[in-house]
Amino acid sequence: MLGRTIIDSSACSAKTAGLQVSQVRYRRTLAYPFYSKAGNIPPARKGRKQTVFKRLMDQFLGPKNYKGEYYLNKYAYVKTNHTTNYINPRNERGNALLESLSEFDVGEEDDSSSFRRNRSENALQPFPLNSKCVTNLQISNETKARIVDDILLNKIPSQQVALKYGLKIQRIEAILKLREIEEEWEQNGLIKGDLKRFSNTLYNMFPLYNPEKHAENLTEIPIPKETLQSRFLTIAESEPFGPVDAAKEFNLEPAAVTLERLSEGGEHSSHHSNAKANKDGSFISTMYKGDKYAFKFTPVKVGNVGYRYGKVFRDNRKDRKIAYDAAGNKYYPIE
Repeated sequence: MLGRTIIDSSACSAKTAGLQVSQVRYRRTLAYPFYSKAGNIPPARKGRKQTVFKRLMDQFLGPKNYKGEYYLNKYAYVKTNHTTNYINPRNERGNALLESLSEFDVGEEDDSSSFRRNRSENALQPFPLNSKCVTNLQISNETKARIVDDILLNKIPSQQVALKYGLKIQRIEAILKLREIEEEWEQNGLIKGDLKRFSNTLYNMFPLYNPEKHAENLTEIPIPKETLQSRFLTIAESEPFGPVDAAKEFNLEPAAVTLERLSEGGEHSSHHSNAKANKDGSFISTMYKGDKYAFKFTPVKVGNVGYRYGKVFRDNRKDRKIAYDAAGNKYYPIE
């Protein structure tokens, strides 16, 4: 009886406050495109009952040919002139046919000149509202051939080639490596008809790199993970604080040293060629953080140094040979 009284009193209080106790399912609204509000919805086909979305899809795709292809659609075939073919619905307003305007488009703002201007400005953006996502550019075959000739035939260091074409050294080294693999595949007969057609199709689809317009930033340094978090330091106002001091606080090398190390990298760089030109062929290994010694490697003839595999040592024998160096220190010579 007491429980029933509590329930009845809570129901009365809810009605008094004007609250809605019953649950109502969320009503979804259909997402009609923005251009459908301007009267751009085409009429239904004769003798068919079509929804608005089906009519808009038919307007976007266009008619079919006997192969089942939408031959009048702008996106039905692959581009062959090194241009992108991204959909821009705000400029097309549902019309993807080859002609610039549709009979359903209205308004002065949708003329062909503004359409082509907007398409050219956002030609490398697959998503019109995301300006950070941009399609990468490929290097033309002619530029690749000139890079290979400059390095392999003319013996120009990769640093100078990078400045000449506005490309990073890592990308130039990749071009040389891929060229070497391609020549090896050609000699082995691995490049056949299907692979050639696939390569040519992709080459004609992607836009080309222009050194005058798309030169890369050669002074760009990868962001170290240590700098992704802020670090605060209290210093006097008159105390100098520069990039070198900031690198010490993060336990990093200065940016100038990092940039020099990146520029010296690569098999065809001037630094690598000078190190390779040593007469004895020796080189010093790279020292990393925490290393105490730098090891020098020198090519020697087998048998002149070290021990032959399976040779018996005389370490524990009493008749072991003893010698003395110039300072008078005793040592055991190698037999």
